[in-house]
Amino acid sequence: MTITAIILVLISTFMHASWNFFGKKTSPTLGFFFLTMIAGAVLFSPFVFWQWHLVAAFDHEIIILLFATGLFQSLYLWGLAEAYRAGDMSIAYPIARSSPLIIVAISSTLLGQQSTISSQAVVGILMIVIGCLFIPLTSFRDFKLANYQNRTTAFALLAAFATAGYSLVDNRATELMRGLTDATGTTLASPWQVSLVYVALQSAFAVIWMIWFVLSTQKQRLTFRKMLTKQWRIGLLTGALMLGTYSLVILSMAFVSNVSYVVAFRQLSIPLGVLLAVIGLGESLKLPKIVGVFITFIGLIAVALG
Repeated sequence: MTITAIILVLISTFMHASWNFFGKKTSPTLGFFFLTMIAGAVLFSPFVFWQWHLVAAFDHEIIILLFATGLFQSLYLWGLAEAYRAGDMSIAYPIARSSPLIIVAISSTLLGQQSTISSQAVVGILMIVIGCLFIPLTSFRDFKLANYQNRTTAFALLAAFATAGYSLVDNRATELMRGLTDATGTTLASPWQVSLVYVALQSAFAVIWMIWFVLSTQKQRLTFRKMLTKQWRIGLLTGALMLGTYSLVILSMAFVSNVSYVVAFRQLSIPLGVLLAVIGLGESLKLPKIVGVFITFIGLIAVALG
């Protein structure tokens, strides 16, 4: 990873842990995350109109990828909301954040990109995953499959698979967007302009998918209407953090040889998320959780230096 990519992802990790904390503390429901997606799409929409010449140049492949990333983003937020409702953030968040590493690394191998992942980075990725398996435990004696077979783990894994999905889709889509040129061969937009436009469109396409789930029943509609009137401020803040976070991630993809590096280094938000959950939400801090966070942190350093 280049120093530019590391700095961008570092900033994004602080923002990511923060918006997850707000989501868990305020209202861990799909309706709340639907509100944040709407807020984010509105806040970032000026960038779309500012770079409309870029959007006008989209081909059918980019449009299909936008629909795909919207679906994955919707599934991610649904999984995250249900995992937070079922259990502690300090358990759900690490599982949801670490598991995509395996999926993305395997996908990169299947796509023939394994040569761009160093051996040290692979070791680091394995350490991150192992560390995150310890984090949910109250005792090392509880390290058995039965303790992971619950609603929290199931929905956290759904969020993880969706994260891997949109990471791979977004890497391809933004690569195509950065390659768009005018008649003279001049690039239509810089990497940072692409990132701002992309996150606005990603949230808009996520709203298209989510609207069917959130507004499908009277109960969901009433809940959303209540949040819209009473929690719009925190929704606006969370939406700004959410899209601001991912715009930095999208930008960092332009400075790495393989998206697995970005997905791996983003896991620095795991110890930050656990810290926020312990301090801000009063969740327990057991020895396995401390050891797991430490192993995860060492793995992150291995990936960054690899």
